[in-house]
Amino acid sequence: MAQTRNRWTIYLKQLRHKNRSVYMTWMLSYVSVLLVPILISGVIYGATLNVVKAEINRANQSILLQMEQAIDSQFKGIENLSLEVSLNRRIAAFISADTNLSDSDHYDIYQITKDLRVYEIANDFLEGIYIYYKNSDTVIARNNRMNIEALYDHIRLEEHMPFQSLREYFDRWYIKGYHSVVVSEENEWRPTVMYAQNVNSTIMNQPGAVLLFMIDRSKLLEQASVPEKGTIFILDEDNRFIASTGESLSEPALLYGDMSEESGQLEIETAGRRLVASYTTSSITGWKYVMTLPANVYHQKMNVVEQLTIASILLCLIVGGGVTYWLLKRNYLPIHALIQSLSFKAGFTFDRGSNEYSFLEQALSSTFHEKEELHYKLNQHNNTLRSHFLQRLLKGQLDSHIPLHESFSAYDLRFPLGGFSVILLRIEHFGKFHRKEEDQVHNKRLLHFLIANVVEEVARKSVNAYAVELDQELLACIVNHQLASPTEQRGELGHIAEETMSFISNHAHVQLTAAISAQQEGEYGIFQAFQEAIEAMEYRIIVGSGGVIHYGDLSGNDNLMAAPGGYFYPLKAEQQLIVMVREGQLDKAKAFVGEIIQKNVTTEPFPFHTAKCLIFDLMATLQKVIGEIRIAGKPDMPDGVRAIERLMQCQTVGEMRSQLYDMLELLCGYVNNNREYCSNPLIDKVMKYVNEYYQDENLNISMIGEAFSMTPSYVSKLFKELAGESLLDYINKTRLAQAKLLLISGKYTVSEISLKVGYNDVNTFHRIFKKFEGITPGRYREVK
Repeated sequence: MAQTRNRWTIYLKQLRHKNRSVYMTWMLSYVSVLLVPILISGVIYGATLNVVKAEINRANQSILLQMEQAIDSQFKGIENLSLEVSLNRRIAAFISADTNLSDSDHYDIYQITKDLRVYEIANDFLEGIYIYYKNSDTVIARNNRMNIEALYDHIRLEEHMPFQSLREYFDRWYIKGYHSVVVSEENEWRPTVMYAQNVNSTIMNQPGAVLLFMIDRSKLLEQASVPEKGTIFILDEDNRFIASTGESLSEPALLYGDMSEESGQLEIETAGRRLVASYTTSSITGWKYVMTLPANVYHQKMNVVEQLTIASILLCLIVGGGVTYWLLKRNYLPIHALIQSLSFKAGFTFDRGSNEYSFLEQALSSTFHEKEELHYKLNQHNNTLRSHFLQRLLKGQLDSHIPLHESFSAYDLRFPLGGFSVILLRIEHFGKFHRKEEDQVHNKRLLHFLIANVVEEVARKSVNAYAVELDQELLACIVNHQLASPTEQRGELGHIAEETMSFISNHAHVQLTAAISAQQEGEYGIFQAFQEAIEAMEYRIIVGSGGVIHYGDLSGNDNLMAAPGGYFYPLKAEQQLIVMVREGQLDKAKAFVGEIIQKNVTTEPFPFHTAKCLIFDLMATLQKVIGEIRIAGKPDMPDGVRAIERLMQCQTVGEMRSQLYDMLELLCGYVNNNREYCSNPLIDKVMKYVNEYYQDENLNISMIGEAFSMTPSYVSKLFKELAGESLLDYINKTRLAQAKLLLISGKYTVSEISLKVGYNDVNTFHRIFKKFEGITPGRYREVK
């Protein structure tokens, strides 16, 4: 016992010691994934259990409903028969007979018995029909005649019911309903069902008659569909059995009062057994139709579902546990091997349970630090010279008088194959190596070294490769391979880039973007391959960062730097955007800008500098809007200069578009929040006056001042403060707006249009039009 306790203590200590290891992190991740199918199985089990239970309940209720409909239809038939019997001429006429029966009365009794036999034969659901005439104290059945004392000896509501209670029952003024009664049969009382209904006399204050229909109780449940091991019975309001299937029950397992609803289901325990009872209520008699099933039979299908669910969960645990263990070992072995290799080569002992990545970083840092100390001069000069040579080789800046093969031999570079390609790797995010408290320069060097070694190691599985740092964020890898088809070359280089990016991302959380050139033949093709890789890397501004960009995807046209559909941002589009922003229509402005970008940038291949031009053109349009909507005395006007600065810092079209949308929101919000500053009764009247008299060549500030009984300087100053622009500019813009409509229509010459909008001198019209629109009226008509 003590040894077992010590063994568990050691195991728990090891487990706590391991909690910092990547092994424990992976194990928790795999176990979390393993719990997903188990949770799904539990949810499916609950849903399936509810469905099975609902189907069982529906089947039971369907059986009870069919039984209720069958029995109630028989009861309705009896009620209809009672009406027919009460309307029988001979039966109704005998009500007036008294106790002294005449010969004609005896003959009528004979005829009534014949009629009763016909009624009984027509309905096999009946055991007998009795008619009790109160006036003559006569009870007529199909085979005999008796008085009420004889009827008491034959039929009672209860076995020990006194005679006076039976007489009081028949003396009621209104009798109609079903009763559980007992009938005498071979000196024994047998329970059965009786339907009683009185027949009133047509003569005032004369006693009437009572019709008694004895129902064959054995046929009530004759057609009931009883499930296996189930029981169906009928219970009245006094908890008496009307009828039942199977064994005869001595007392009800379920009381009438326990079934408060019209229909439902209960689970009860009786005589040491658990039963599930489904019930419904007759709309005619008010009796309860009950079906009981043993609980184990009722839950049989549910138990099967439960067993299947448990089996599936166990299977998930067994199979998933095995797969989890296999994957954990398989994925951990490379890290473990790398740790062991570093431990052996670097001379560091790895503390089991510590974080492998931290150890890897420390081991690499320490190892290279030692190597730098041991071979400082040689490695420093050799690596620097070699990197410098590779950089010059990529840029085509080699000395022409030194043969390349001699330079390769001097720097221990081997290029035995005929094909060359270049892979550029750009660092988008430094991941674990971005730590403020540590030396950033050292971390970047370490990351560059790690990336260079990984890409060389991955590439050298099939080809020769040499990596070199170009700047703080860019590395290049020269790949020497066999000349192959473009498809094979693309797949091989893409695999090298993707595997490198995946390894660096998984182990250092560093995001890279890769650009791959096409293949070139010969050493002098390295420069061309580098230029292609640079062009592909520049295209990241369109496709975004974090992926692999092939130069072959960009070279579909002979002229890569020309967009296939041309540059689309006409003057009309700019004017539409200005109007939308000036009116504060944010949604329309965003949709319109998105459409412009869609027409240009999403057409591939698309030159990156053209995308920049488009975004800057759109931002320049917003700069124009800022000047037009600026309101004096309102300091919350968006800063266009800051927006341009933020835009220049963006590196992808997506980021540029986001900055552009932010600027749209600020401008439209500014317009919508300051509409009250732009709306003033006097300003509205001035604007209306200008819109009415803009065709008048004498319209100027002085004319407007006279019209409103104000000095020209005051009107001009007030308009500038409230409208945000000078009154003269507003007059010119109103005239030019009409002039542009007339120019587009093409019905008038430029001189005629000049006169129609209030300019007497066509040269003045040309000058003002070009000032506000940037082009001459004639050019505007050509563009439109």
